[in-house]
Amino acid sequence: MSRILINQYYTNLERAKHFGKSTNEQSIRNHFWNLLNEYAHKQNYEVVTEVSCQGTKGSKVRPDGIVKNLFGLDIGLWESKDEKDTINDEIDTKQKKGYPFYNILFEDSKEAVLFQRGEEVMRGFVLNPDELHKIITEFISFKSDTVYKFEDALEKFKADIPAIVETLRKRIDQTRVRNKNFIAVSATFLELCKIEINPDITEADIREMMIQHILTSDIFNKIFDDPEFHRHNNIARELEKLIEILFTYSERKNLMGNIEHYYDAINSTAAGIVDHHEKQKFLKVLYENFYKVYNPKAADRLGVIYTPNEIVNFMIEGIEYLLHKHFGKTLSDKNVDILDPATGTATFVTSIIDHIPNQDLLYKYKNEIHANEVAILPYYIANLNIEFTFKQKMGYYEEFKNLCFVDTLDNTNALLYSGKQETMFGLSSENSERIKQQNSKKISVVIGNPPYNANQQNENENNKNREYPYIDKRIKDTYIKYSTAQKTKVYDMYARFLRWAFDRVDKNGIVAFVSNNSFINSRTYDGFRKIVAEEFNEIWIIDLKGNARTSGERRRAEGGNVFSDLIRVGVAVYFLVKKENESGCNIFYNEIKDYAKAEEKKEYLHANKLKTLPFQKITPDKNNNWINLADNDFERLVALADNDVKRGNKSEAVFKLFSNGIVTARDEWTFDLNKESLHQKAKYFCDFYKKEKSRWLKSDKQKPINDFVDRTIKWTEELESHLQKGSKLEFAESKIRNSLYRPFISQFTYFDRIITHRVYQNEIIFGIEDEFKNKVIWFSGIAGSKAFQTLASTKVASFDLLEKTQCLPLYRYDSNGNRIDNITDWGLEQFVNHYKDKKIKKEDIFHYVYAVLHNPAYRKKYELNLKREFPRIPFYKDFWQWAKWGKQLMELHINYEKAKPFNLKLIKSETKQAHTKQKEMFSKVEEPETLYAHKPIIKVKLKADKLAGVIEIDELTLLKGIPKQAWEYKLGNRSAIEWILDQYKEKKPKDSTIAENFNTYRFTDYKEDVIYLLKKITTISVETMRIINEMEKEK
Repeated sequence: MSRILINQYYTNLERAKHFGKSTNEQSIRNHFWNLLNEYAHKQNYEVVTEVSCQGTKGSKVRPDGIVKNLFGLDIGLWESKDEKDTINDEIDTKQKKGYPFYNILFEDSKEAVLFQRGEEVMRGFVLNPDELHKIITEFISFKSDTVYKFEDALEKFKADIPAIVETLRKRIDQTRVRNKNFIAVSATFLELCKIEINPDITEADIREMMIQHILTSDIFNKIFDDPEFHRHNNIARELEKLIEILFTYSERKNLMGNIEHYYDAINSTAAGIVDHHEKQKFLKVLYENFYKVYNPKAADRLGVIYTPNEIVNFMIEGIEYLLHKHFGKTLSDKNVDILDPATGTATFVTSIIDHIPNQDLLYKYKNEIHANEVAILPYYIANLNIEFTFKQKMGYYEEFKNLCFVDTLDNTNALLYSGKQETMFGLSSENSERIKQQNSKKISVVIGNPPYNANQQNENENNKNREYPYIDKRIKDTYIKYSTAQKTKVYDMYARFLRWAFDRVDKNGIVAFVSNNSFINSRTYDGFRKIVAEEFNEIWIIDLKGNARTSGERRRAEGGNVFSDLIRVGVAVYFLVKKENESGCNIFYNEIKDYAKAEEKKEYLHANKLKTLPFQKITPDKNNNWINLADNDFERLVALADNDVKRGNKSEAVFKLFSNGIVTARDEWTFDLNKESLHQKAKYFCDFYKKEKSRWLKSDKQKPINDFVDRTIKWTEELESHLQKGSKLEFAESKIRNSLYRPFISQFTYFDRIITHRVYQNEIIFGIEDEFKNKVIWFSGIAGSKAFQTLASTKVASFDLLEKTQCLPLYRYDSNGNRIDNITDWGLEQFVNHYKDKKIKKEDIFHYVYAVLHNPAYRKKYELNLKREFPRIPFYKDFWQWAKWGKQLMELHINYEKAKPFNLKLIKSETKQAHTKQKEMFSKVEEPETLYAHKPIIKVKLKADKLAGVIEIDELTLLKGIPKQAWEYKLGNRSAIEWILDQYKEKKPKDSTIAENFNTYRFTDYKEDVIYLLKKITTISVETMRIINEMEKEK
């Protein structure tokens, strides 16, 4: 890989010299920077250009580049000179100017010289790839004493901090009970926080604020040389009052002695950072790492990742352009109030301060720049960053009085412009006065990076976002009201901040956010897209992609994430303009190229401006889709399913009922290949629930239920609710059912109204107390990332059987267990009338539908529609041929366990060495016979070589002769055969209780069954593709 990079550098260098006819420094150094950066990235470093560092003679120096680690610490300096300079003369010049020679690389595209610890350690020719590789590697691998000490201190901090935090918690809890003065002061502060920050704040929250205050106070003193900060900051003063009651000076000093080395390391590191932007970056990285150690759940919930400067600057410049274009104003003009509602460490605010001209800054700073933050630590850092940035720019200190310690989403009075903000505060404080002042302003610009954390995946995480009644009602009345999708995810944090910002910005104003990009194309946000186009007059979107939650080729095309690959969601930067007395909305869309790396995306924003980027003008379709619009006859096809038909409001659909697959939210507890194993797990679960219910009934019920329950079993919010209500949960053997867990993977499931988190309509399709016979067509649901897929079965199935799986049943059952046709009379009438054939029956239509859903031409033509809507069905020329194909496919797929095994060749070896010789697709491995004198552990492989048609079962067993067409039958990103290989691998359970007590699966117990199943699924695959190939010949 290194040789490829170096060869690419040589090519670029020659091209620059050839086409530019120049060897000057500027024209050639960018190519070396690219090479150096590639090496740096391997160590998670970055080569930053044109920044200063502290020289050895008391003044700043500015090398061509500095290699920095994730903390912003200097790893080494780089100086690039053109060939007209003598490299030795340049070395002497830089040494005299006071450049640090602890680790500095000089190069002039011909020669490279490396100094470390003040002495030359290596010299080589740039055009010798081996020498160049060696010298760059040595340069990048170097660590100074400062870096070593800091990394060592950080590791010790990670080890020490849990014990210190626990000590502080106990001390605070004890003092809260015993010390009357502390109780009084704490109660007053708590009441203020409930009024000003959010009404759900608790004594435990105050305790955590105090701990963070104690642990970080020295950091601020060291980095910003501001020992008075905790005296002049209004919130810090109140916390200091509590802490002075809690500890004497000597007690506090002794307690913190255990992590003094951490502060000393920070102090020595910070002393070498002279650029105030780099100092801010260093503090932000410290903050991120502190939070991840101190409170990882809060780090996840708050989204503790700072916004890259390239994004921030692009957004500020974009706002300037739109302000001037639409309102004839700039950010520095009076009466343009700016608000960052989730400021974090104030990245946006400090950049705005840097952006505004000096002559306008004081007025803006004191009157029209506003910011909110709800977490104590980032609030402190924001305060310091803002005041420090102002001082660096203006040359004098000025307190920033427009930073509010408040939960923005609770501060809703100003949204109504109703004059009610005075009633919000029953107590008076400086912070409340700040909030009142902000609420009285008309906000022209809302800018920021709202938290991205969505609904927690697992109730046992106990890390949910809290509810916001006012904002959530606004979302329900707008985004959700006009949506056709599942609703819950629209209550995530960034959607809430969008709703708040839309209501807060003035009637002539701009909202500019960087956030999750799911609103652009997700069906969940179809209602949002409708509303935003009604509430704003212009929308500008730059889609930076980077969604790591996709797979296959789509994942590769998404490229890197612009947040340096530190988050997994796709990202977009967007601007929304609201103009009074204007109607209509123009939507402009720009997307970065596919496969772009994180650094390329940053450079894209750095090199471009909003006003010069090419944009596609979007015309939404009737379903409020903005991109990937389909242009076909889908709307004229026959509807298979419809929500209004399901509700009984109309009859125009082929099927009356449809349903999602079951969602257990605890698959490891409720699914198993072994019936007895499932019996043990389900019984344990029920018994544990009963014990917790008894414990709850005996308690004083003062503790929140999600803090009360013992998370030995997997809890959901609904299960906690059942516990509170006293719902009865008794184990019953009859509730163990055969189910379809993944394609062609049958597992037993415990099918119960309480343990099964979401039953949906499966109770009237398959029954719970009684088991109903049925046939269903399972298909991938709306808003899936994979290609459309379908599979018929007679078994209840998991929601994850395919992807967001839904089903169309042949029958449904009433409360008395009577069977009812699920294909409507209306549907039958459409087919009979179209084909003029009264012999057509409802089950024939069922088969016809299954065939059409397999048709490659159908899937290709309606690909976009199938990701957004229920399938619709065309009338093909030969109904009975398609019905025949559908029946054949259905019999194959439903009865796969009875299929005739394909004639594959099974090769079993006595030893690993013999097995190795049989493997044609793997390189030969020589292993001595003595290795097998004792019986070795045989490793499970379950790997496929599609080209060779071979499956390696384990280190002794091969299956050969899998035909090429067998791999072509795919469900999602895997072939049917690959689903078997994936699902039978041994995997460590994620649930700790399951891992400890019920991890009984061993592949060896199922090996022969799996081999037999693979032969059957090969038959199924070959036969399925034979039928599909026949479909493709049909005109």
